[in-house]
Amino acid sequence: MRLELQLNLEKPELSKDYRRIVLSYLKFALSECNDGKYFEKYFKDTIQKDYCFSVLMKGPKFSKDKILLEEPRIKILFSCDDRRKTGLILFSAFLGIKNRKFPLANNNAMVLKRIDQKSEKLITESTVYMQTVLGNGLCIREHDRETNRDRFITFEDEDFKEKASEILSIQAKSAGFSENKASGISLEPVQCKKVVVLHYGVYIDVTVGIIKMTGDPDVLQYLYSAGAGSKHSAGFGALNVLRQGESI
Repeated sequence: MRLELQLNLEKPELSKDYRRIVLSYLKFALSECNDGKYFEKYFKDTIQKDYCFSVLMKGPKFSKDKILLEEPRIKILFSCDDRRKTGLILFSAFLGIKNRKFPLANNNAMVLKRIDQKSEKLITESTVYMQTVLGNGLCIREHDRETNRDRFITFEDEDFKEKASEILSIQAKSAGFSENKASGISLEPVQCKKVVVLHYGVYIDVTVGIIKMTGDPDVLQYLYSAGAGSKHSAGFGALNVLRQGESI
């Protein structure tokens, strides 16, 4: 399921670290829905989440610490794998806080005015060409437990395909797919560029553009719906299907 939220802002601006705003807003929505019944389902421990999101803005201009917009409104696209009814849960949660003011920094605030369900592609082929959603990117993170440091890998790195395929395979296994299906996933860049984004006060490297994904169609469908790669539930990994099949 894909949901598009339309929100009005009191000021035509947003923090550059806006992904953390969306996560706070999502936590607020879930905590208000059915007395918080579903909050721990998505925000307890390090459970893998089955959704992703992307923030769409009109005419953004980036300053040192904020984004100036052409108009005081944004859209947030949520995409969900629905095997756990996540789409219906999020729809209900957001509906419950519609028209309620959510305070932001610098005396700003946002109000949800509209929720639309968007169409979603059905993947039937073992090869799919996908494009990162506008304002989004593919995050591939390698964590070193000894140093407790992260390395963010982009298509410019020699081991990008190897590491990206490994991350997607781990993600598929965690989602419940068999070893055979999960290990068959692979990814390679087609037309990409590296972008540096601010996330929780840290600048990280991500890949944007067109990628080719190969594997079991059910796994590809999951990655398309839930988001692909590291930090996919924190504002990364949202994808659109360009076409299916071997050629582009």
